[in-house]
Amino acid sequence: MDDNTDRDAVFRRERPHLLAVAFRVLGSEADAQDVVQEAWIRYLRVELENIDNVSAWLTTVVTRLCLDLLRRSREYPREPADLPESADDVDDPEEVALLAGDLTEAMTIVLEELTPPQRVALILHDVFGAPFDEVAHVLGTTPGSAKKLASRARTRVRQSPSTADTDTDPGTARRVVSAFLKAAQQGDIDGLVKILHPGVTRTADPQALPPGAALRVHGVRTVVTETRALQARARQALVAAIDGQPGIVVMAEQSPRIALIFRIADARIVHYDVIADPQRLALLSIAD
Repeated sequence: MDDNTDRDAVFRRERPHLLAVAFRVLGSEADAQDVVQEAWIRYLRVELENIDNVSAWLTTVVTRLCLDLLRRSREYPREPADLPESADDVDDPEEVALLAGDLTEAMTIVLEELTPPQRVALILHDVFGAPFDEVAHVLGTTPGSAKKLASRARTRVRQSPSTADTDTDPGTARRVVSAFLKAAQQGDIDGLVKILHPGVTRTADPQALPPGAALRVHGVRTVVTETRALQARARQALVAAIDGQPGIVVMAEQSPRIALIFRIADARIVHYDVIADPQRLALLSIAD
């Protein structure tokens, strides 16, 4: 196998994860595609003997390209004045788990209030589970500073109305999620329309979708059409507790292959995220 063929195989293996990272950081599928393509060009030019860990190297390149793009595209404050200092910057695992499912939509809404390093620190650590020494390497800072960036970003997300205005009653949430799964399994259009908010959004990791499918779709009609197309997959799914909240999981060989995390308001689904990236799945606590 020649060098270019070997590189192509490695990059094709890593590409879904790289696209997932770029999409979560940037909030734009088109920009994420451009960043990953640029990473491929840089990968072709680099001497392989200079890379100890190809996966980590590619993730670093993609994330730094995202940072550059964010910094060029908008004017960000150096540091939001109303974010409190964290005395110890100690992560609360429960808080991280509760926020992780909301990050994509919430981060898109509060993008104006987050600096690019805060956004990257939060996504890499809370969504993909990267340790803070790796986050620090990407950002060119210390692990302590990376932890502080994530903590401050998490505070901003928690304060956002997009994460506050959701149902907290687990019984209501489970009934909504169960109704969604039943309608999806039966191809029940009316049932889906009833349980979905008119402005519902669906985000997803590339690993969860057919090739070429959009990473983000918006609106009840689009979501219903897609859900009906995936009816066969829905028949393999079941309702489960994901990080203590009602969700949906598709199992394969006794391991989760796909997980759906929901945001619910007024007994309707306003957003759900389809998780299939192995690094994200590994962070989830899933119970029957």
